[in-house]
Amino acid sequence: MPQNQKKPFEVAIIGCGIAGITLAISLLRRNIPCAIYEKAHASNEVGAGLGVSPNAQRAMIVCDPSVYSAFKKVVNGNMWESKKNIVFEFLDGMDGTADATPLFNIKIFVTELLQVLPSDVTRFNKQLESIEDHVGGRLRLFFQDGTVAEADAIIGCDGIKSKMREILVGQDDPSAKCSYTYKYAYRGMIPMDQAGEVLGEERALNATIWTGKGMHLLTYPVAHGTILNVVAYCSSSSDWPSETQLTLPAQKGDFLEDFKGFRPLVLKIIDKATNLDRWAIFDLGDHPVPTFAKGRMCIIGDAAHASSPHHGAGAALCIEDAAVLASLLAHEKVRTGTDIKAALAVFDRSRRERAQWVVQKSRRGGDLYELQTEVGNNFEKMARELRETLSVIWEFSIEDAIGEALVDLEERLSVRTERAMI
Repeated sequence: MPQNQKKPFEVAIIGCGIAGITLAISLLRRNIPCAIYEKAHASNEVGAGLGVSPNAQRAMIVCDPSVYSAFKKVVNGNMWESKKNIVFEFLDGMDGTADATPLFNIKIFVTELLQVLPSDVTRFNKQLESIEDHVGGRLRLFFQDGTVAEADAIIGCDGIKSKMREILVGQDDPSAKCSYTYKYAYRGMIPMDQAGEVLGEERALNATIWTGKGMHLLTYPVAHGTILNVVAYCSSSSDWPSETQLTLPAQKGDFLEDFKGFRPLVLKIIDKATNLDRWAIFDLGDHPVPTFAKGRMCIIGDAAHASSPHHGAGAALCIEDAAVLASLLAHEKVRTGTDIKAALAVFDRSRRERAQWVVQKSRRGGDLYELQTEVGNNFEKMARELRETLSVIWEFSIEDAIGEALVDLEERLSVRTERAMI
């Protein structure tokens, strides 16, 4: 099938976050019709800072160069020339690995990505309720507002509280809901001029992890070095107080109380932080989903493998997912519903093991930072383990993964064709 010929099927994407928008851009580049259905009245990604590792940047280019261009518009890194190649600097001076992880603001990035999409691709105020097979062979999507849509494939990109995951695995499956990791994070911001007064210019303009028993605090520049982002993680033995909200308002007094054992400099950082909230860390580590695909339905991103943020790999996995899935659906032999099922099955086989490994390693990373493992405060051992883990995450070849997946798909489609001819 020529690359400029439109595919004879349409994909419905549930969710308008990084995974959903990146997938839509990737599909449209490959002339695969698609539409995004988002439950909110507008894109509502929180304004958190995220790291985007080298593997994510390579996947962006595979998805579409416009995704990488949007990233370059919002990217930050360490602002100090001598620290450009340091990921996070630990308080005792221990460096990270040799490659830098640029940082960006997720809300601004999503805004830039939306500029790439045609305006008629996204439908807001569309809360998915159910999916049914239709007589004509298509899938019907039923929304809370009473409207109905049809598609030939449905991809869930609807995040940690995914309705698509619940539909795909069944509402009684343990993996239908994410589990609380018994960690939460305070988030706040400090204008860079004030941060410099507390930390000094060099420390304020570069990413730092402040470790402690049962808690750790990250500071790093965002918004092109005009704001210091503060994210402070705490372990807790108590359940999260809300069953419906993952983010709650935070009080500075509680923040200071949780970190009262830290040195005065850290407490000064906390005291300067504004716009505070408290964010529950949920993931799929306790109950990994048994499959990412079922028939012509599939889940990607946090819907498939919600992870704690301790390795900054969540966004990267979303973008890798989009690159692999779009490449499979673009295969010249994928034209019918049966072909789509094969492509989604190959996607599951290609992506699930790596993604679920990252979920477990991210949990381990949080425990390392909070001195809760057998490594304790041996920073040399901690650095060695982190380097080994990050090398697996960062050195992943998206091109090789896609190549292997396409070979797998070709074999499956060929076997089916041969059987049909017998």
